[in-house]
Formats: sequence, structure tokens, C-alpha cells
Amino acid sequence: MQCRYHPDREAYIQCQKMGIGYCRECLENCEACTDPCTYCKYRPQCVIWELCKKSEKRYRLERQAKGEWENEQENGQGQGEGERHGESSH
Repeated sequence: MQCRYHPDREAYIQCQKMGIGYCRECLENCEACTDPCTYCKYRPQCVIWELCKKSEKRYRLERQAKGEWENEQENGQGQGEGERHGESSH
């Protein structure tokens, strides 16, 4: 199985819900959760979710799903948080 975002790489891990593979870089950059904002019955035992748990990107995705991200942007909050943590926007 190949990585979803890097087809030239072998998948390191597979999403149980979607059956999609991801390379180590995607996992380390918290790009591997296929659908982080909706219910997933596999989440309690998901390795991808656990490894991404403390990522600022994950928190941002959760806020975005709840509609909080737009409010923060309108109020000037939350800007630059990715850069503070060494993330780059894709």
C-alpha cells in the first residue's frame, strides 16, 4: 500500500475507517487522520489519533469543525499559532 499524499512512498500506517495508507512523514506532521472532525468508531484505539493528540493542528481542526476557528480569525485570535509550534501551512 502506498501513502495517500506521497504515492512514491510505502505506507507506514493505515486508517482503519477509510483503509487509506500514510507514510511516516504524514503521521509525524498530523496529516494522517482522514476525517478528524467527524465521528469514528475506531478513534478510541486509533494509533494515528493518539500520536496526533498533542498537535496544535489537531486542536485547530477540532475548533474548525465546531465553528470556533472562524470566530477566532474574525477576532484576531489564533493567528500565527502554527508558526509558533514549528508548523508550516500546506
